[in-house]
Amino acid sequence: MRILLYTGKGGAGKTTIAAATAVRCAESHKRTLLVGTDASQGLADCLNSPLTDEPAELAPNLWAQEIDPLLRLERGWPDLEPLLCQAFGMDFEGTASEELTLAPGLADFMRLLALQEHCDQGEYDVLVVDAGSSVYALQLLGHLEGLGWWLQRLLARESSAGELAALGAGVSAGLAKLRAMLMDSAECSLRVVMSPEQLALRESKRALTFASLYGYNVDALILNRQKRVPRPVADTFTAWPILCATLYDRDVVGHKLLSELALALFPPPMDAADVLVRGQAERLSRDDEGYLLSIKLPFVHEDDIDLLQHKSELILQVGRMRRVMQLPPVLEGLQAADAILEEGTLEIHFH
Repeated sequence: MRILLYTGKGGAGKTTIAAATAVRCAESHKRTLLVGTDASQGLADCLNSPLTDEPAELAPNLWAQEIDPLLRLERGWPDLEPLLCQAFGMDFEGTASEELTLAPGLADFMRLLALQEHCDQGEYDVLVVDAGSSVYALQLLGHLEGLGWWLQRLLARESSAGELAALGAGVSAGLAKLRAMLMDSAECSLRVVMSPEQLALRESKRALTFASLYGYNVDALILNRQKRVPRPVADTFTAWPILCATLYDRDVVGHKLLSELALALFPPPMDAADVLVRGQAERLSRDDEGYLLSIKLPFVHEDDIDLLQHKSELILQVGRMRRVMQLPPVLEGLQAADAILEEGTLEIHFH
């Protein structure tokens, strides 16, 4: 399965570009699912078709859905409630599932589980995800690494032994599997939709830094409402192909206009689902003195980086962005000896 994640600054047109990509993939005879991950219902507006939490067939080879975290929690609550009561010795009886959605990050947790289900089932050739604005989308992707970590620690207590612990372990393993898929550049691509305004370009640069920090492969930038790439934009984003989506004199709504936009964005024989840039944002290799962990960090200065190792965890701070990495078992007992930023890549030596 190919997974295409679309994000960008609010108002840049990411939902329209994601929908057009899904239409193009479907017209190329690939079973395609288009997924919306926020509550704005912008995807339904763009497709001019009502969407629910269940995939609906809109055209040959094209399905779409908007994930509803509350509905999913309501479905699972009758089975989850007794397990929580048993594990934590608290009376959850009578608690409305709506109350639980107020917990920070829980709605995102349900969205990630929905994506994981699709990846596990493998019913589609292409999964196109409208991941929302860059700030929200990158927080959602960042949760993948942290949620498994918190689940393991929350349930690693004697009172939680039993069905809930087993459930938590299964969910944690599923999230780890999903993260591995999303970090595999052959399976998943993150694409950033942007406009040529200075503020939008600055946010796009931050999005590229964040995506690289967390190990996601960005294989294209889409410059919306432009016929050609301005020289300053081309000079700034030299490492990625930049695709232009022509400005329309009306809103791009409905299958016909989305198809026209998609053909202009991905003209034949170009395949919208292709990997447009191959490479790993994160790589571990062996050197003469130990191991070398390389992480791409575009648009970053060495003074922006703080690094701290705590046992098997590496805390990497880049400006206001922070990632807590679980180091692989091969690095157990080794220490981060030094870190050097060279040509947009942070190289961390473990001895």
